[in-house]
This record gives sequence, C-alpha cells and structure tokens, in this order.
Amino acid sequence: MAGARRGWWLEDAIPGTTIRHRGGRTITDSEHVWLAWVTHNVSDLHGNADSASRTEWGQPLVLGMLTAAIVIGLASPADGSPDTVANTWSDGWDSIRLERPVMAGVTLRAESQIEAVTAVPGVSFGRVTRTIIGRDPDAEIVVRIHEERNILRRVPHAPDGL
Repeated sequence: MAGARRGWWLEDAIPGTTIRHRGGRTITDSEHVWLAWVTHNVSDLHGNADSASRTEWGQPLVLGMLTAAIVIGLASPADGSPDTVANTWSDGWDSIRLERPVMAGVTLRAESQIEAVTAVPGVSFGRVTRTIIGRDPDAEIVVRIHEERNILRRVPHAPDGL
C-alpha cells in the first residue's frame, strides 16, 4: 500500500501480547566479516573460515552484536513525522542475551513481547516495556533484548484510555 509505514504504534502494544514484526533479514557473509574488521574483532571464530571450520559449528559465527542490531531494527516502532520522532527515544537495553549462534545466510525475524504500557496524558507517545525476541528460520530463539522506550501514538493526541 502506497504511503504505508512500517512499524507499530502505542495502540498496538497490549500487555501480555506478542507483536510479530513483518519481514525478516538475511545476514550475509560480507557484512559480518566487515563488522568484525571495522571493530577490530580479530577472533578466528568470526573471520577465519579455515579455523572456524574446525570448531563445533564448522563455519564462522556472526558477531552477536550484529545479530542483536538486526533484530532491534526489525522490531522498530513506527517513526511518525520528523517533528515527533524525537519523542521515541529508548532508555537503552536492560539486557541483551545471545541464546544460540548464528551463521551467515540465516534469515532473522523479530517479535516483541509486551510487558507494560503507560499512556502519557496529553502527549503523542507512551512508554512500553518489552522483550524483543529474535528467531532463526527454525523458530529457535537466537537473542532476547529487554528495553523500555517511548512509542508514538497512531493518532498523536488520542484520548487516554489505553
């Protein structure tokens, strides 16, 4: 649909429910090797295919922070207009837990388990506490990320009553 925004809004966040985010993202060989290089991560486990072939995984592993970053991006809320996007800041992530190794070629998907929602009266956003779950193609959990952040309302000054 033309003009449709990707993401989700405060009204979509209901405590005790899970939002399954649209789309997925396949990690390529070159991007995880590039990130290891640019961050000076010299571990053979990430960038040396010959050495990694002799590990229990048989191939290089994707950097965990690349996995987390991709899943966070997939779970991003709607961004609204440029004048309201500044209100969607996050307090940061309370925890990031890598559950399983990820290899290049894997497509990641994301979902958000909504824990708490607080509507802020008279403003265009509210607070959401959630756990972002990243899954591989077998639906296995590869990463869990916990955060609290501001989320925009679909209608900027909707009545309070979430």
